[in-house]
Amino acid sequence: KNVGIPLKLIHQAEKHQISVKLKDGKLLIGELMNSEDNWNLCLKKVIIKEKENKSSKSMLYFVRGNQITFIIIPEILKYSPLFYELRLKMTKNIPSGLGIVGRSGAANSIIKSTQWK
Repeated sequence: KNVGIPLKLIHQAEKHQISVKLKDGKLLIGELMNSEDNWNLCLKKVIIKEKENKSSKSMLYFVRGNQITFIIIPEILKYSPLFYELRLKMTKNIPSGLGIVGRSGAANSIIKSTQWK
């Protein structure tokens, strides 16, 4: 599956308490039950805080991915294996920005042929 780092991180945040800011100004705080590749989220035990300092509660809340402004995830996820793999790649002196590091086939042979270490 070829998905980006932010999406992998969202998938790893499932079953954790997250905060989601929506385009209409609402702030949702709840447990992430499910996430999809298009950033649709399903939260449970949600506290909904609106612009006017009103708050309400909901047992389930479905968020459409295109309505999300930003997501706050738990700090514990900075120790995720995902970031461990990234740190390993960063310690090697492979130039960044190529977009081909870690892939096989032609991209891998380009890296080998140029003798980058």
